[in-house]
Amino acid sequence: METKITICACASRKFIDKKQVAELATALVKRGFEVNIEEDLCRLVEQNSKRLAEVAGSAIVACHERAVRNLLKYRNYEADAIYDIRQHSVSAILTEIGVDAGGVEADVRFINLLEGMEPETGEDAWFPVIDSERCVNCRKCHDFCLFGVYTLEGKQVKVLHPENCKNNCPACARTCPKTAIIFPKYDQSPINGGSEENGELAIRVDTKALYNQALRERLAHRRASSFIINKEKK
Repeated sequence: METKITICACASRKFIDKKQVAELATALVKRGFEVNIEEDLCRLVEQNSKRLAEVAGSAIVACHERAVRNLLKYRNYEADAIYDIRQHSVSAILTEIGVDAGGVEADVRFINLLEGMEPETGEDAWFPVIDSERCVNCRKCHDFCLFGVYTLEGKQVKVLHPENCKNNCPACARTCPKTAIIFPKYDQSPINGGSEENGELAIRVDTKALYNQALRERLAHRRASSFIINKEKK
């Protein structure tokens, strides 16, 4: 049994309840586990943090398993065990880990730690990861994206610049015929990596309209940037 466990608090969003995280961390520590709480696993992946090696070496409690698995795979890491606190209760996760699921009161240390994790004021770590088991390299995401997020390595589509992605926009995922593109911070399945049975089973979009909208937004961004530069020169 893995005795080290990393819990993602997803501090920049409200998908994961802080009280649940505190209760789970308390229960695990009382049962002899070494617990590490990370503010945002997506941010660690975006920054390619050195801490990812330690995280991947532990069991991980975060959002949907498919999302976490592919987030780590994007940085060439694998995790042996992933538990979904976004969808399951504390007792269910404890049972899945294989320990007594009896209730405990959250330790004030964890409550204070989590309360100190304030949501980011700017753009948080919003970017796509590709589920390689589903991707057929049709290149629709690559051809659709105007912001240079994707690249081609041979015939394979890769995420090259996650930091270029437009915050809260999952449009490229809607062009994917195999639902292979995951935005972990999105609120609906299957785009967030959740089970298709409980979410958006069929995604139908006007890709031309989406492309035109993205083009208008990019041009507006360029005009705004040009205005700021010209203003500074004056």
